[in-house]
Amino acid sequence: MIIRTDTSPHRAAAKLSPNELTLTGARLVLPDEVYDGTVHIIDGYIDDIAAGRSTVPGAIDLEGGYVTPGLIDLHTDNSEKHALPRAGVVWNHLSAVMAHDALVIAAGITTVFDSLCIGSTTRDHTRQADRARILPVLIDGIREARAHGLLRADHFLHLRCEVTDEEVMSVFTPLVGDPLVKLVSVMDHAPGHRQSPQLDRFREMQIKQYGWSAEDADRRIEAWIDASRTIGPQNRSRIIALARARQLPLASHDDQTPEHVREANDAGVLISEFPTTRAAAEIARSLGICILMGAPNIVRGSSHSGNISARELATTGHLDILASDYVPASLLHGAFQLTRDPIGMSLTKAISTVSSVPASVTGFCDRGMIGIGGRADLCHIVEIADIPVVRGVWRQGRQVF
Repeated sequence: MIIRTDTSPHRAAAKLSPNELTLTGARLVLPDEVYDGTVHIIDGYIDDIAAGRSTVPGAIDLEGGYVTPGLIDLHTDNSEKHALPRAGVVWNHLSAVMAHDALVIAAGITTVFDSLCIGSTTRDHTRQADRARILPVLIDGIREARAHGLLRADHFLHLRCEVTDEEVMSVFTPLVGDPLVKLVSVMDHAPGHRQSPQLDRFREMQIKQYGWSAEDADRRIEAWIDASRTIGPQNRSRIIALARARQLPLASHDDQTPEHVREANDAGVLISEFPTTRAAAEIARSLGICILMGAPNIVRGSSHSGNISARELATTGHLDILASDYVPASLLHGAFQLTRDPIGMSLTKAISTVSSVPASVTGFCDRGMIGIGGRADLCHIVEIADIPVVRGVWRQGRQVF
């Protein structure tokens, strides 16, 4: 990276042209350092980085705070809340996607992988039907919004494939070739392992959530576990083969044991999403697999499903990427939380968990850091009462928030 150490006096004599933008008066969070500086942008790409304040006429004085790369979110199911605001209520496809996009960009996220579930992660028939109905709604909404230039963030698809679902292959196969698909993950939500190792606890939660009888819960759980043992391995192998044939990056999900991680590594998995134990995270680290954890877990200090705390993994150096999961605003908040005690991560490294690392592992080499020649996807942040607040967002040099 080339970094200037002056304040670009050669531009001071002339005003900026319409395709130019200069941001100054804030601390720049670069890959290896943080300092007061200026970013100059031409045609949506970073042309110059300088220490100090710019005197260029037309430069935007940010009056403090930080400028970071635009955030990159590899896993969020936030869009589903807008497509299905209530059980059985499917919202208009364009309206749902636009509402989701507004929350994403307000959170400083300029590149988002909308994580859409292929197959059902429950055995409740109503929820299964709802999940199947909203999948085409969201895909159509994203396509239409992109076609009309309505989206402020850059949206791609992360297909989350539930291998215990009988219909997963029939849905996944026609979608995997879509150019919007940039990430595929394989999941097995059957109880008794991974996310839900405690069968009794899982059974009680299902009865309470869905109003099942004890006998009905036992029957459904038994069928689910059987699907994991029978159709799960075959579906998993087929999904991985199709993804690899298209050179799509792969993620595993809820790895619990070293065996889960080794199996993922043998399949060419690059990302372990939400490992549920320290043992799984340690093996992932030793094999060079990126470890992704949920930012809500970092912010709350614990996992909502009762598994290992992301703060614990971050403290021991077993965290590479944060994803917003189900709260877009948690991504930035979580990154700043990584810099607090007891984790104490540097700001540059913390920001890399939501920018350069997710960009690199998914093959997006044009974004994720503030560097000359890179896309001008930028976020202006101030801290208020130790909470990071987004004040401005630029995507390819155009202010979108």
